[in-house]
Amino acid sequence: MKKSSLKNFLTVLYYTSNKENPNFENNVIENLRKVCGDLPIVSVSQKPIDLGKNICVGDDVGVTGFNVCRQSLIACEEATTPFVVTAEADCLYPPDYFQFVPDKKDKCYRNTNLYVVGFKRDYFWRKLEGALHSQVIGREFYIKRLKELFEGQPMWSKEMKNFPKEIKKPLFEEDAFEYYKTKDPVVQIKTKEAMRFHTNSERIQINNIPYWGNGKEFKEKYYETN
Repeated sequence: MKKSSLKNFLTVLYYTSNKENPNFENNVIENLRKVCGDLPIVSVSQKPIDLGKNICVGDDVGVTGFNVCRQSLIACEEATTPFVVTAEADCLYPPDYFQFVPDKKDKCYRNTNLYVVGFKRDYFWRKLEGALHSQVIGREFYIKRLKELFEGQPMWSKEMKNFPKEIKKPLFEEDAFEYYKTKDPVVQIKTKEAMRFHTNSERIQINNIPYWGNGKEFKEKYYETN
């Protein structure tokens, strides 16, 4: 598909609690602007930000998995394209992440080329499974599922950290997932401000990865905030 037509199919869905160090999140946002081309962006934040179409929900709602899903639903309902591609406030994305258009509108496509860096480390670990922070999904399919999960629930929750586990339902059934692999990896930086400190990853030190290069230089460029 021609890059010029991607904007007709994909909207970047960016959600944030604005709890990361502002300099770090600014680096994330500037990288996102640089690599996503002319794709439309809908950002749903807890404080106002200058990124695409911004919807601010207020900073008193709390940092939980429930609120991540609620902010995602708000963004999906604002978007108009057939698919949405996820972007989070602690992740760095390569250009080709924003160039994948799925074949099916009723599946959740998760990227498997993922790495993670801890805020006390300057090297990479390979993540062992797909994640919410690196997925492309049919917009209407996502809206339908989120509304099903939110049925009978409050608008916001400060308690449901791991939603929808608290209501004993999965985000999607296993047969709803498809997997793909970008040429270059998506990297998540786990900071002390993160909602979750741990992730399922291969505990093997990797000093250099494609596109991003050396781990120490990567951290200095994107995460060091002084």
